[in-house]
Amino acid sequence: MIRNIEHQGVLIHEATPEGETRADNVVPAHPNGIQISRNRWLILYATRGFRGSDDDLSTLYQLRADTPVGALMAEGVLGKTTNEWDPLGNGAQLVKQCGHPVAFGVPRGARIQGGIPKHANVIGVMWRASSRMLDKEKNYLLHQREAGVPRILWVEWVQLRLNEAEDDIEILVQPRRLRQVGYEEGDAFCSHEQAREINQSFVQPVPFNEDATEWIITEHFGNLLVPIKLKFDKVSGLYEWSGTGPILNPEEKPLFEASTFRFGDDWCISGRTSWGQPGIGWFRTNDPFGPPTELTLSEEIKTQSPHTAYACPDGVVRVCTNDRSVSPYEVHRCPLYLWDVDPDNGFSASNRRTIFDSIAAGLPLLPEDNPTMDMCKLLPHGGGKLGYLLHRVRNSSAHHPNRVAKNLITPEAKKVTGIYWAKVEYDEEHPGIWLFE
Repeated sequence: MIRNIEHQGVLIHEATPEGETRADNVVPAHPNGIQISRNRWLILYATRGFRGSDDDLSTLYQLRADTPVGALMAEGVLGKTTNEWDPLGNGAQLVKQCGHPVAFGVPRGARIQGGIPKHANVIGVMWRASSRMLDKEKNYLLHQREAGVPRILWVEWVQLRLNEAEDDIEILVQPRRLRQVGYEEGDAFCSHEQAREINQSFVQPVPFNEDATEWIITEHFGNLLVPIKLKFDKVSGLYEWSGTGPILNPEEKPLFEASTFRFGDDWCISGRTSWGQPGIGWFRTNDPFGPPTELTLSEEIKTQSPHTAYACPDGVVRVCTNDRSVSPYEVHRCPLYLWDVDPDNGFSASNRRTIFDSIAAGLPLLPEDNPTMDMCKLLPHGGGKLGYLLHRVRNSSAHHPNRVAKNLITPEAKKVTGIYWAKVEYDEEHPGIWLFE
């Protein structure tokens, strides 16, 4: 069980690569991360601007020593934003957004079934690539509803490894669009040939088989949840999108932003319900690539915010999200909470804990400006009593009034925007996901 959650404050206040700094009106957001060797962690995050609502920019990485919050060893850009994206080759000049990255892979030096496998130290990083339109005269980012044209929405990925000195990464495959094997060209990118867009889960893929040569993640194709399989190919020495599962939810029950985890002998997949219907939809199955199972709708957590769900090292399933119905300020995304969830009892929720409350902490984010602490990620357990939660803090104000916040962003609010972290203390030690010599 969890003994204590102790919030620690800011982890990443500013990115260092050119064009991604606070001098460029850019701040860190969308954190995630995994362990990539015994003593190294790969931290990922997207950057964000203030030209309008959801001004997502680039995907960056940090290499940190010993723990996810350890000394910073290297930092760089994996997926770069541009205001002149032409993904279809038709002369368009679109804003390219690279958002909510995830990573997967067996760490360097990790042992599986008595030895270090060939696929150790091959790491995949995935992120959403989407289009927006920019009014360059006003430097105003139009919301999709204002743009009047279909958006481009797909997933990109890069494959990399930790270098020999363990002081930086090396790129194995440059960023490219994620497509299923056999669908490398054309409009259809997977075996669901009617699908025209795919959006990235907030939660990292998890091993699907015992030797971790196969991984599973559930993406959303519009508002339809679809499991996909990522498999290591021994010939190329790289991962590929090898298989696609069924559409889990009917169109009349739209879900998105899925989480996937193993619970005992089963798999659990969650998705947030559409706007106006606060809640979380759940599937439990022993074969996520077989026929879909019945949807269980849980409305105990009335979230209208990003949610992430995990099977924690103590065996308890937990959800990180917000809930306006229990917020003392009646705002959507403050405070940030953690619930226990029971898959054996209709995915009922209990034992709500506060991870962070920006208003109680005195941050200059006013309730009318939609203070936001979300995109919370529980990083894979590295062993021992401590776990790590990363999340972002911001409000919805920008350099222009937008559909969420009418006030302009203040210097004080900008200053406290960034990636924050909390320390989770379990009541006993738990083994890490990976075994090292």
